[in-house]
Amino acid sequence: MDSLRQLAARFDGAATTLTGASHRLAGLEPPSPAFGDGAPGRLGELGRVLHGQWLGAFGARAREAAATGARLSDAASALRAVAAEYSDVDEAARRRPEEA
Repeated sequence: MDSLRQLAARFDGAATTLTGASHRLAGLEPPSPAFGDGAPGRLGELGRVLHGQWLGAFGARAREAAATGARLSDAASALRAVAAEYSDVDEAARRRPEEA
């Protein structure tokens, strides 16, 4: 059961890392002038489009990282529950010969 608990702890660590990454990704928002959105004509238009794509892509990756972190956290909880059930079964099996 210790190996299941250790795996759950590793899943929790990965979930924490992914959640932190999602927050950092969401914060990576360069100002739109960095893409040249203030330029006249087509260059400015292209800069605005690129900035929008940047925000959309990094926002999507941030949401994916957060969702994956949540799934890993749920999996860690399930592993701990399974480990507890196995421990209960093992304990019951150890007591059984004494009762007989």
